[in-house]
Amino acid sequence: MSNRNWGLPSRDEQRAIRDAKSIKPALTLFVSAVFGVIGAGVAAVSFAEARLGLAGLFHGPSLIGAVIAAGFGCWMYIWLARPRFAAQLSGKGDAFAKLVRFYAKAAFSLGAVLLVATLLGGLQPRLLSVLLLCASGGAGAAAAFQTVLAFVPHYEEDAGNAGER
Repeated sequence: MSNRNWGLPSRDEQRAIRDAKSIKPALTLFVSAVFGVIGAGVAAVSFAEARLGLAGLFHGPSLIGAVIAAGFGCWMYIWLARPRFAAQLSGKGDAFAKLVRFYAKAAFSLGAVLLVATLLGGLQPRLLSVLLLCASGGAGAAAAFQTVLAFVPHYEEDAGNAGER
């Protein structure tokens, strides 16, 4: 009887893959910090542009629409980035190259949504642009929060222990 693994990595290789994130810890933190700043910047610019696009946006009944749009953007980002969140919360992490590819695609996407929302600002009514800006701000805020997980000490152990409780 042969012992085939059908292309799956051996146990030693699996351990190496899981430990890949510890190979470049300083670069991982640096790249995460840069992406966090990009996410926070997108959120700040988006909400500032939305406020300029619609007078009194964050006061009264219009606040409800802004919060719903921002929440939609936040949860859309989390849903699309769920494999990355799962990798962080499970404590297994990603290889550095995979992390950089994810951050590059996510930063491009955040910038593209912000650009589209800004370009729609020239159309009337501006409500669509303002709601898209709020969604962009929510996504940027979620992206910034995601990078905070890279700076929380021992979150991996806490995530692993959460299942034991």
